[in-house]
Amino acid sequence: MSDEREVLCIRCPKGCRLELKIDEEVIVEGNQCKAGEDHGKQEGREPKRIVPTTVKIKDARWPRLPVRTKESISLDKVKDVMEAVEGFVVEAPIEKGDVVIKDVAGTSVPVIAERDMEKIR
Repeated sequence: MSDEREVLCIRCPKGCRLELKIDEEVIVEGNQCKAGEDHGKQEGREPKRIVPTTVKIKDARWPRLPVRTKESISLDKVKDVMEAVEGFVVEAPIEKGDVVIKDVAGTSVPVIAERDMEKIR
């Protein structure tokens, strides 16, 4: 028996409504491009997301530094990532793209800075 669900494609601004039929393989309908088909297949097998958040930063102009996972992680790991990042503190200066956490929550995915933060003192 196959599972059927509808998802919104987030790969481009069109926002196609994808109909997924999930059995031994994932059949995608409603996509207007190859990226939509790829997204639908990924959503059917193992949904993944980039996780954006913030961490505390010392000696900077602002108290929080925007960060994100460098790669998509499995949806079932998002809570673990958020818990791992909670309470994490970095020190200025930081440059956009710097690795803040090397392997967040055992995912093998780094967390990176999303902006520069100069040291203020």
